[in-house]
Amino acid sequence: MARFLLFSIVIISTFGLGSWAYKINYESRAASQRVKGLENAILLANQEIKILKAEWATLNNPERLRKLVEYYFLELRLSPINPDDFISFSQIQWDKDKEQAHTASVGESLAAIEYDR
Repeated sequence: MARFLLFSIVIISTFGLGSWAYKINYESRAASQRVKGLENAILLANQEIKILKAEWATLNNPERLRKLVEYYFLELRLSPINPDDFISFSQIQWDKDKEQAHTASVGESLAAIEYDR
């Protein structure tokens, strides 16, 4: 009787440990697949970042921008920035009435712009 009980405990524990090992193996493979997927996503994101940086460098090429400014000069009326175009912090007017009036006048001028639709 004791021998049968010991034998059944060994068999049950063997099946239990086997199923536990199978479960751990399955979970580790799933985790490995997730890691590989994340690594691939990171590689693709890095490649996309490199492409976007190269595109940004091309789009911000000073010679290209200079040509665009010359081509669209009459439409955009762009002019080089001068140091006189900036004001100091002390010259900012902090009167709220003037800010509200200024905002309203900007809104009226923007309302007059016709957009292509």
